[in-house]
Amino acid sequence: MKAHRSALIAFTCLLCMCTQIRAGGYQLNEHGARAMAQAGAFAARANDLSAMFFNPAGLSFQRGFQIMMGATLITPSYSFYGPSNLNSNQRWDMNSNLFFPPNLYVANTWTDGTLKGFAAGIGVLTPFGLGTEWADDWVGRSVTRETELQTFYVMPTVSYAVNHWLSFGVGGNVVFSSVRMRRAVTNFDPELDLVLDGSGDPAFSWNAGMIVKPMENVSLGFSYRAETAIDFTGTANFNPPQQLASLFPGGDVSTSLTPPATWFAAVAWSPVRDFDVELDFQGIQWSSYDKLEVDFKVNRDNSPGVAQSNLTMPKEYENAYIIRLGAEYRIPMLGLAFRGGYLYDRNPVPDRSLEPSLPDSDRHGLNVGIGISILPNLNFDLAYMHLMFMDRVTEATTHPEGVHMNGRYTGSVDLIGFNITYSL
Repeated sequence: MKAHRSALIAFTCLLCMCTQIRAGGYQLNEHGARAMAQAGAFAARANDLSAMFFNPAGLSFQRGFQIMMGATLITPSYSFYGPSNLNSNQRWDMNSNLFFPPNLYVANTWTDGTLKGFAAGIGVLTPFGLGTEWADDWVGRSVTRETELQTFYVMPTVSYAVNHWLSFGVGGNVVFSSVRMRRAVTNFDPELDLVLDGSGDPAFSWNAGMIVKPMENVSLGFSYRAETAIDFTGTANFNPPQQLASLFPGGDVSTSLTPPATWFAAVAWSPVRDFDVELDFQGIQWSSYDKLEVDFKVNRDNSPGVAQSNLTMPKEYENAYIIRLGAEYRIPMLGLAFRGGYLYDRNPVPDRSLEPSLPDSDRHGLNVGIGISILPNLNFDLAYMHLMFMDRVTEATTHPEGVHMNGRYTGSVDLIGFNITYSL
């Protein structure tokens, strides 16, 4: 019975990636190099097409037709020391990987005529296109060997500027997703190899925002993204030897997840011409994520002789937040902009939910970047971020529902973002 429980826990960890990533771990808010270079402090200005993510109200303060495309290159690095509950402090390194989620935006803002102040556009993002991979023989292979999540967010967006100091925006989110997981079941000799592939049904949510400019050099922004209910279905294959095939037939599995609502509250100030400073507070309402339920279509309650069973796992996540500070200095005569920023990201994961599929901890981010006007209607933006994870020690074995791997996690992530924007 221990084997089927550990297999179900691993499957649960995979499916909950789509929520854990949003609030920490591999969270991705880097959907435009200009914003990324300023630590994502962008919701009060939102003055490029990544406004569709940060604050849709920013679209109507822009001009004309624009196309913006780019990607973020991500190289995570993690190590685990332990398990200390087995009197070990051995170092285990996560395999090196390179991820490059792209982004694409198209929008038009009308500056005269009947539609003056109105903007409409569409964006395509891959905010959760990441994963983890450890060596096949590592000590935590019964929890995970490989996890991967891919998502595509399609975001139709509209915005309207009531006047030169007030704007509103609203958008939709159509979400397509897929997951894959590989892990070992170590309670047997030879070990079982569990492979799971799954996909999410198309999911829908909405977001909205507003920008107010009470003074010429001050801008206030607020945006909100609603919860997204996602129904996942997958197929599990334990690859058991013949004598265990009837106990672990695998088959169809399903679960439902609701990533929490998130919001930005921001203020930007331009103390002198061509210099902006912005401070953002991003809230993530993780207290709504209290449990995760996983259902096997074939389980011991409806099929005699089957060991695999449905599972309910408590999570009890805490609300999380990110504090962002960014600045931009422009030299119009040279067509250059210099940017920098800092962020502090407070993770939501309690010790009992911490595991190597998604190691998580509080982190600090340092950001720099540059913008270049190649031609009057062609801009290039480049950004770099170094994300430093604070060491995290977990004693999950003290919790009956915890992952039984005490130890210490360390890590960092390097990100390079770039975008090209063409305007008419």
